[in-house]
Amino acid sequence: MTKKIKEATGAFIIAFSKLEYGLASLGVFTAFDLRNRDEYLLTHLGNSFDNKMKNSTRYIDNNLQELKPIWDIQKNKIGQLNRERRFIAHGFISYSLPQESATTFVKEKKKPSRREFNLETTKKLTNELYHLNPGENGINGEFNTEFTRLRINRGLGQIMNCI
Repeated sequence: MTKKIKEATGAFIIAFSKLEYGLASLGVFTAFDLRNRDEYLLTHLGNSFDNKMKNSTRYIDNNLQELKPIWDIQKNKIGQLNRERRFIAHGFISYSLPQESATTFVKEKKKPSRREFNLETTKKLTNELYHLNPGENGINGEFNTEFTRLRINRGLGQIMNCI
């Protein structure tokens, strides 16, 4: 595997890690205990990727219906990129020189699945993550800001109702 494809793979993994951190950050606000934010962040960071997604989805479905249409679109994109991540990060890899490509294998539904990656494919996937993170309705951008704003406003409303 050439240096260029290794660099592209590393960039993809780092971008996906940023996305996963954003999901953990959303998870912190589902509890709305700002005094214990750091503790909750560690807990959510330790959750599996699937649990981070389920937690955010459940909370949005039950409490932030106005974000559901945006979340459903983002969730679909995240699911597709997570499938690619499984191949890139967890797959068994084979490659042949001098090609700028790699073949990876993972188990899906108890059967081996194969996926070809080349430099352009990997860069395209990374660019999708760059857009999904801070981009329009990004998990670490506009979506995160709106989720946090709505959650804090609702939490303060609940506190005020108790007083």
